[in-house]
Amino acid sequence: MLQCTIGGTMGFVRSSCTDVGVALAAPRNPHRGLTPQAAMQSKLTRLFFSTARKVARLQRNALRAGLPPWMDPLAPKRAKPKPRPKPVPKPVLKTKTKTKAKTTPKAFPSKPALKAEPRATSPARTAKRAAPAARHPADAPFTPDPQAFAGAWRAHIYRTPPVPGAWPVRLSYFVYVPPRLAKGGPMLVMLHGCEQSALDFAWGTRMHREADREGVLLVYPQQSRQAQRHRCWHWYQPDAAHGYAEADAIAGILRGVAAEYGVDTSRIYIAGLSAGASMAALVALRHPRWIAALGMHSGAVLGAAHSAAEGLRVMRHGTRRSPEQTMPPLLAADSAFPGMPAIIVQGGRDAVVDPRSGRQLLEQLAWANGIGLEKRMPPREYGAGTPGAYTRTEALAGRDAVVALCLVPGLGHAWSGGDGRVRFHARQGPDASQLLWRFFRNRRRLPAPAFEP
Repeated sequence: MLQCTIGGTMGFVRSSCTDVGVALAAPRNPHRGLTPQAAMQSKLTRLFFSTARKVARLQRNALRAGLPPWMDPLAPKRAKPKPRPKPVPKPVLKTKTKTKAKTTPKAFPSKPALKAEPRATSPARTAKRAAPAARHPADAPFTPDPQAFAGAWRAHIYRTPPVPGAWPVRLSYFVYVPPRLAKGGPMLVMLHGCEQSALDFAWGTRMHREADREGVLLVYPQQSRQAQRHRCWHWYQPDAAHGYAEADAIAGILRGVAAEYGVDTSRIYIAGLSAGASMAALVALRHPRWIAALGMHSGAVLGAAHSAAEGLRVMRHGTRRSPEQTMPPLLAADSAFPGMPAIIVQGGRDAVVDPRSGRQLLEQLAWANGIGLEKRMPPREYGAGTPGAYTRTEALAGRDAVVALCLVPGLGHAWSGGDGRVRFHARQGPDASQLLWRFFRNRRRLPAPAFEP
């Protein structure tokens, strides 16, 4: 005979049965005289109600555990603590005696006071109370001022044209026009990461300084919160309804901006941070004829994730799959892939994207450019003993460093050498904006793509 017990915690029920042996006397059978079907139905009914009562009791206990005693109507009445003895007043001279108003001990009010006036608070204090506590100094709220830029900002909205079988995408994008913009100059597309806006990313990276000096047209697409509530790009879902649709929309944006401003189509570059880095790679690999070079800062391994859960796993642990397994599906959009020069920047203490992702990205992009491991240069250290120190590993094609990895020791998940007041940007490390632009500056995509009539 089996004896069963039921127990559990809130939301979960567990049952266990033990054999008590045939030697024990059988208990009184409450189902005697019933048919087997009726007896089974009666047992299941009793078991259901018994389980429901236990689950309800566990939920009630869990709810009461989170309430203070004065709010719990079922809390047992405890003995009131003994009042503290009143301090004996010190004898003082009658001429210096001061009368004080009697005070009563404070208690939790059952109703709010109606005549109490709210204390005046400043908007900054109200915002500080409403905002969550900052996890580190870079999380402090900071709002960039568009008027602080030397150039001009222009806002636009891009909608993909209705095409049968294609997923519609609607994106905002912002164009930064530097003061000295010459026709036929270069263009750089910058993709923000999760929990960022285009303006935050522009201010934090300070890429506008390079644009002002070099006359570079900057384009900042911005993910919609309706598409992803944290403004993350869907790099981890490379399909026609998510990642590929967004990559094609960004390619449509850069083609439209290049035609409007007369950009040199052989000098169009793309870069991004975190999720923006992985999306930038997706755009570059799907549209290599339009991108002359790629920049990835704190990006995840490519082609190893096909869902949000897999994306988190890849960010934390990288991948065990070889480039031969992960890269071909990403290069299938162009049957004759022309190669893609790329620079990778990775923090050595990144807790969001594992630092091994930088090395794996180097292997993936070297494979995509037809460069074997034997053509990889050993790491070289730059700026030793300075706050901008980093090590650089290059994959060579002849004498050209087609793929470069810059590993910044001690840097977390943040843009290296940026404005530390903006979240996900750090003052530590070399100026990543300068590193990227030096890599981009002299690279061209030949032959230059032509606009369709």
